[in-house]
Formats: sequence, C-alpha cells, structure tokens
Amino acid sequence: MKGIIAAGDRLTAQAGARILQEGGNAFDAACAAMLAAPLAEPMLTSLGGGGFLLAHSPGTKPLLYDFFVDVPPQRVEEPDFFPIYVDFGTAVQEFHIGAGSTAVPGMIAGIDRLHRERGRLSMEQVIAPAVEYAREGIRLSQLQASFVKLLEPILRSTGGSQALFAPDGELIDHQKIVRNPDYADFLEAFAKEGADLFYRGEIAAEIDRYYREHGGLLRREDLENYQVRLREPLSFDYRGYRIATNPPPSAGGILIAFTLKMLEGSKARSSYTLEYVRDLIEAMAVTAEFRRTHVDPHLHDEALRDILDNGDLLAHYLLSLQSRLNLWGNTTHISVIDREGHAASVTSTNGEGSGIVVHGAGIMLNNMLGEEDLNPHGFFRWPAGVRLPSMMAPTMAFDEGNEPVLILGSAGSNRIRSAITEVIERTLRFGKGIQEAVDAPRVHYEKEEVFFEPGYDPEIVKAVNARYKTTLFEEKSLFFGGVNAVTGRFEGGADSRRGGAVEKVL
Repeated sequence: MKGIIAAGDRLTAQAGARILQEGGNAFDAACAAMLAAPLAEPMLTSLGGGGFLLAHSPGTKPLLYDFFVDVPPQRVEEPDFFPIYVDFGTAVQEFHIGAGSTAVPGMIAGIDRLHRERGRLSMEQVIAPAVEYAREGIRLSQLQASFVKLLEPILRSTGGSQALFAPDGELIDHQKIVRNPDYADFLEAFAKEGADLFYRGEIAAEIDRYYREHGGLLRREDLENYQVRLREPLSFDYRGYRIATNPPPSAGGILIAFTLKMLEGSKARSSYTLEYVRDLIEAMAVTAEFRRTHVDPHLHDEALRDILDNGDLLAHYLLSLQSRLNLWGNTTHISVIDREGHAASVTSTNGEGSGIVVHGAGIMLNNMLGEEDLNPHGFFRWPAGVRLPSMMAPTMAFDEGNEPVLILGSAGSNRIRSAITEVIERTLRFGKGIQEAVDAPRVHYEKEEVFFEPGYDPEIVKAVNARYKTTLFEEKSLFFGGVNAVTGRFEGGADSRRGGAVEKVL
C-alpha cells in the first residue's frame, strides 16, 4: 500500500493518488490535490484563498502550516462590499462579496513552502494532474455543479468571473467540458518561479491596480509582506489518544478540544440514544458560552492555548454542563497518509469567492472579510495586519506510540467543529468504522437552536424540541460540513454531503 487519500471530490482525490503512485509522499499528494481542487471543486476552494495543513512525519512532532488570510491594513471610505444570500434549502445564510471583501491570500505561499520543506517530487510533477485537468478539461460532478448554481449571483457579479464560469453565457455544469487554460499557464510558471510569481511582479501589480480602482483593500505590499506561519499544534489527551489540531488564533481547534473535554464524563453507550444526543447538544451549548467569554475576545492572546489546563475553569463549565443536563428529562478538506507514515490533514477555503478573478491566471480571490462567521464583532473591525481567525481545524489523533490513527478535518463554516467532534466520538469512543462514522447523521447546536439530519429516532427529536427550537433537514446536507478522513490502517471515509471520494494506492 503506497497510501490513501480522502478528498472533497473524485478528481481531487485522483490527483493526489496519481502522485502517490508515482513515488511522491503524502505532502506531494496533498499539494497536487490542493492544486487540482480549484478545478474539481471550484466553489469550495481556490488558490486565491487560504488554509491550514497539519503535517506529521515519523519520529517528529506534528507541525501546523498556517497559510490562512491576513487582514489588509488599508481602509477605504466606500469599499466595494455588498450582501448576497445563499439558500441551503432549510437555512439561508448571508455573505458579502466584492473587492472590499478580499483578504490577503495565503494558499500559494503555503503550497510553495510545504513542497520546498517536505516534498519529494519536483513541482513540475506535482502540478501535472491539475495542468492536465485545466488544459484538457473535466466534467464537474452533479453535486459540484449544484454548488455553482447555488452561487450564481457571485459568478455573474463581474466580467472576469462570468468569463470563467459562464464563458458562453450559460453557467458551467456537469454536462459541459470545463477548461481553464489561464490556470494551466499560471501553474507552469509557478513550478518555475515559486510563490514570487503571485506575491511579487506583474500579478501583484495587476491586483494592486484593480483593487485601488474598484474599492478594495488589498495592495501590492500586503502580498509582498505575506508569510506562512509555522505553529505548534494545540494538543490534548482524549480517551487514551493524543489529539493534535489547529491552535489559536484560529477558534475551531480549541472549541473542538473543549467540547470533547465536556463529553469525557458522558456515560452513553451509543451515539444514537437520547442520552448521547442530550450530552452532545449540551456540550455544544456550554462550548458556545466558553467561546463568547474566553475565546472570541482573546484569539490573539498567547495564553489562550493554555486555557484547557485551567482545572478550575473546566470544573466551572462541567458544573454548568451538569446543570443544563439536569433540565432534561464553503471549504474543502483533504486527508492523506503514505506507506512511510507521513500524514497531512489540510483544510482550505475561498469563502464563497469575491467575484474578482486575477486576470490571466484563472484564479478567483476570496471574500473572507465578508464572512460573518469570521467577523463576529462586525465587518472591518479586526486590527490591520492580523491573521484572520478561522473555524478550520485539520486534526490528527495519535496512539501511545505516537503513530497516527486518525487524520481528519471538515468543511462547513461553524459546523466544522460539530462535524469533527462527532466523527472523533464515533470512531475513537464508539468504535465505528471511519466511513460509517462519516456517513452517520449529524446534529448541530447554534444560538439556542438544534439542527438535525434525518436518521435519528423521532422520539429523540421530539425530546430535544421540548427544550430547544429544532430544525429537521429532510435529507443529508452540505450544511453539516464535509468530513474527509483516513486512518493509520489505510481506511478512508469520504463525505457524500460534499461529494467526497477516497482513493487507495496499492
């Protein structure tokens, strides 16, 4: 077995698998998949966005590559910044797009640094699957095409995005061959020049010009000053395993850790019982209290990562949890591990996209400054130059011998933390297989409302409805995230909610 990869689309997974087959390691495969994903999953990620990659190699400690977006220091009086509404069927979410919504991208810098430090094959080899997709063309899956339709207002918001996603006037869909020759040209130049191609030179100058003229905040010096940050992962013990995940200033990892800490005292024997659903919902509710008081106001405080060592604080929230129990009766993820034990867990996003496409590169830039989930204090309120916080939380679980047993992560904005928590619980606590754990129905708590996927006993939903406003989805939904996971035993779990796929390489 040369390795296994789980990703958000069959073509993304196949790009990484091809690199494993050609002798690349997990990091080469992750880079190839990240470069292919903007073609196969164009509404979920882009090189104009950012992400996080948790890397593990045998005999070393895991390391977190943070290449998420920075807040530009520039402010303009009348930014190009306007709302659009995305209807998920049962829930409607508001996003803001336009040139004023773009933060400083990090994807290209992240891929470049990861490959230079940990890759084995040449970058020319690593880009080959994506270049082939872009030049020869691909067919989107029906699910990915539905995401294109969902975000049509963004794709028609500028001439550049319309030329890329509706070149003949009609939106691209699963029946059309989709090509992006500009993207292929960019990748071939990137293989020769590295990240400087994007962050310095003509592309940076073109971005600067456009954003100055169209009410944007992004400037050439922001691109030139961008740096990938290496961080020690947030690590904690959980039921005999050591979990490593994304540390502050991102919020997702510490919230997952806190929820799992709250669940350690749960005595439920199955994840399908009312007892467990009650425990899970109330743990999420207490986590929301913890987030408001201790996380959101202190995301850039170095001491935040140590807060889980505060026994008195945990005891306070465990007491709060018990009190609550007494009242009862656009993102994608890639996970890969190779035969040598190298493992990568990477989550990336472009938000919904700003509608702005880099001329001649075929890359849509992000709308992270317009994501309400990432701006809880209001838009344009973050200090200039800081790394924008995120819910993304690439995660790994290790056994006592420091061998990776579970590599996972999720898409899904605020639902990332609940999706990852539930898959960890079902695998490491309840002993379910990874695909079964990923497929299992999910529940999510937010703002005193509980969202259910179908599959739970109606009596459980009824009992929850006696305590909370509840929303029951009629079918599985991308609203509940997209977990893609692999195990140290070369098993994979791909999330059908977002068209995930697993590829094994023998």
